[in-house]
Amino acid sequence: MAISSVEGPVRDVVVGVDGSEGGYHAMAWAAGEAARLAARLVVVHAYAQPVGLGAVTAPRGPDLRAEAQALVARSRARFERTAPVRTPGASPGDVEFVAVRGDACAVLVHHARSGAVVVVGRRGVGTFDRVPMGSISSAVAALAPGTVVVVPRAARAQEPRRVVVAVDPRDASDRVLEAGFDEADRAGVPLTAAHAADGGMFAGATDGDLGWLERLRAEARADLEARVARWGEKYPAVGWTVETRGGVAPGALLAALRSDDLVVTGGRAASLQVGRVRGGPDRIVRHAPCAVSVVHG
Repeated sequence: MAISSVEGPVRDVVVGVDGSEGGYHAMAWAAGEAARLAARLVVVHAYAQPVGLGAVTAPRGPDLRAEAQALVARSRARFERTAPVRTPGASPGDVEFVAVRGDACAVLVHHARSGAVVVVGRRGVGTFDRVPMGSISSAVAALAPGTVVVVPRAARAQEPRRVVVAVDPRDASDRVLEAGFDEADRAGVPLTAAHAADGGMFAGATDGDLGWLERLRAEARADLEARVARWGEKYPAVGWTVETRGGVAPGALLAALRSDDLVVTGGRAASLQVGRVRGGPDRIVRHAPCAVSVVHG
């Protein structure tokens, strides 16, 4: 699969590493993506150096810069060992490994502002991931402009079997559908435009109310099919379907995903205090078994 910017070709694919297996898995995913795009791969490790206050400085501890450089060297060695398993036929671009002083989230967001596709690993959902600021992956996905791809360890690092576009009926923009069709076209895989229709709030309603709900669902599906069909005309090689699932979004979508899918979803602005993609996209980012591409307008 390959991600391209609606404003032009992607020059850099930037991935953050921290020495964990999850970070290395994200690096492998990003390496394949950069090769398919013929883009430069930038592997970044960010480290924070304690700062003293006035004449009082922090106790002398380990040299964090030296440790960061050692971690980057290990990442390079890991990359070189796994290079033979990259996508066959892909065109390799330049590769750069850097250690950067600063907050990891801020460093990755800075790269996103320069037009790079940013790739981050996801370790899973623990207690820390539920606090207001969330994990690095959730924070970067919420705050970075452009495209951020969150890659859990369960995600397949090779081409997906399909691209799933999570459609939000409240979003009249077609930027997510465009990104999804572009992904599917480059990967040569089918696309599913999925949205959930929750009838739970109508429990106990009259037959007349339920009839109205069914008509509303039918109109929404027809509108979505028309939008998808327009993009299908622009990407004739992509086979597409529209899938309406019953249940509460995004839980209904998550239940249908596999590790070899790629989800494309839209991101809405999040405050610096929250640091998460608001609503459904955040839950998809934190719980999907596959790579999730968050496309900001």
